[in-house]
Amino acid sequence: MPDRRKFRPSDWAEMLIEGVGLAHFGPNHKVHYEDGVEPATIEGCASIIFAEAMEQSHPEAYAELLHFATKNNLNIFMKEGAISHGKDEKNHHRRTGSGRDLPKGN
Repeated sequence: MPDRRKFRPSDWAEMLIEGVGLAHFGPNHKVHYEDGVEPATIEGCASIIFAEAMEQSHPEAYAELLHFATKNNLNIFMKEGAISHGKDEKNHHRRTGSGRDLPKGN
């Protein structure tokens, strides 16, 4: 039976994206995410959606995101679609979410 507790802290996705260098504060004092990555809420749980292309463009950050997800038993699954940074292109994206809130697979 899967562990259904929320992964803490609740802002882990934003903290991790910033921690691997994929976000910065802009002149408007808001966080700006690199193209190809964004925090999200999927089925009620904090998640990170990131483009598979990041494996080439930001290999260290890509590896750290996957390492974090694996180490903390979070789900990793593929979904086709575009990350909504105003881009219309279709790409494959990896999506990580709390394995304690989402069923394994998908």
